[in-house]
Formats: sequence, C-alpha cells, structure tokens
Amino acid sequence: MSSTVNISEIFKIDDVTIAYGWRKFVAVESLTLHLQKGGSLALLGLNGAGKTSTIRLLMGMVRPQIGHVEIFGTRPGDLKALSRIGFAPEEATPPEYLKGEEYLDFVASFRLKGRDARVKAVSELMQWFEMPTSRRIRDYSKGMRRKLILAQALIGDPELLILDEPLNGLDPLFIMKLRERVETYLKNGGSLLLSSHILAEVEKVCAAVAIIREGRVAYSGSSAAAVEQYGSIEKAFAHFVGRDGA
Repeated sequence: MSSTVNISEIFKIDDVTIAYGWRKFVAVESLTLHLQKGGSLALLGLNGAGKTSTIRLLMGMVRPQIGHVEIFGTRPGDLKALSRIGFAPEEATPPEYLKGEEYLDFVASFRLKGRDARVKAVSELMQWFEMPTSRRIRDYSKGMRRKLILAQALIGDPELLILDEPLNGLDPLFIMKLRERVETYLKNGGSLLLSSHILAEVEKVCAAVAIIREGRVAYSGSSAAAVEQYGSIEKAFAHFVGRDGA
C-alpha cells in the first residue's frame, strides 16, 4: 500500500470481496469504487445485490476477505474517520422513550462542542424536518422516524453523507425539499454516497452511478454518460440488471 494519502479522495475500495458465514456466501466480489472529495455517487442494484454490504464495509461493520479499503486515508471504523461521516441507515431504532429533540441532542453531544452549538443545531433540524418537539419517538409515524434518522446524519456538517434508502416513508413534497438540501450540501463541498431505488431522484442528485449486479459492478460511470447512452438512469438500470442485462 502506498504511504501517500490522497487528500482529495474520500474513500477507495479496490478489488474487494466480502463473504459471510461458514459457507462463505459471497455478498460482494471484486468490487472497485472510488469517491473524490465533493463527489456524489449513487449505489444502485436490486435487493441483495451487495449495496448494504458495501455501506457496512465503509462504516467498519464488516471486513473484506480480499482487497483493500480506505476512508479518509485510514481504515473503516476508525473513530476519527467515523466522526467525519453522517450515516442514515435504511433501518434504525432510536430509543423510543426519548423525544426526537432529546435523541438529536444525544447524537450532537458526540459531534459538537458546547451546549449552545448543540441546542442551535438541534433546534434548526427539528424545525427544518418539521418534527414535533413534545412527542416521544414511540409515537412517531414511519415518515417522522425517517426524518429523525436523516436529521441525525446532518448534525455537525459531516464531510461525507451516506444515505441508505433515505426516501422511504417521505411524501413527494418533502422529497423535493430534501433534494434541495442535499444539493446545497454538495455545492458547499460535501460528498455523498446514496443508495436508493428512486432512480429519478438519483438522476437529479448524483453525478456518478455504480450499478451492482449479484455483488459485482455491472456499470460505473457518470450519470450524464449513462443518460446519454441509455436515455435515463432507469433505462440504464434495467439494461444492466433486468432482462436486457441477463
């Protein structure tokens, strides 16, 4: 491994294979993905294609059997690296006995210094995400729970956002609002890894796409190139993972 750290590179995954269990079920095979600072990459695929395994790899939740992975120039799971990431998993279970703002304040205590900074951040996010201040999480709807998980990912202006199916449970108007916020985040120098089945939104937000089929990268390139060649991200996706890609 080179001793030189590329400060413009957020993460690099090189020829990685991930296998689970004593039977070594292969979830990801010979995967190579890179994300540059300020970049936006969509990770696309059918259920079970290996998207979540790839995200868990970057978060340090699983380790590769083969290959090399770095994030912010160090190994995944490093505390300093994790402090630079805002992660919204597809499924999360925050403590239901807490109020939403109490949960956000708890998360903020790890990311922000000073009570005033935490109060300001939590208040802004509660208002922006249109969440009630008096309701406990156990009484939240599915949509409000999704908003809460997205809100905690944004605390502290992370350098990298990893969003796994962030639009589940959100209404169309809020999806538009969230897209605008993510676009502003990217314009301000943030970096994004997005996994979503809402391909029309992917086309609007992400500059690059990687389509995974059965654990392998079937397509990797710019969104513009995919649209030019196939007509849309949806059609490119269908080509590589649907009947045309069989």
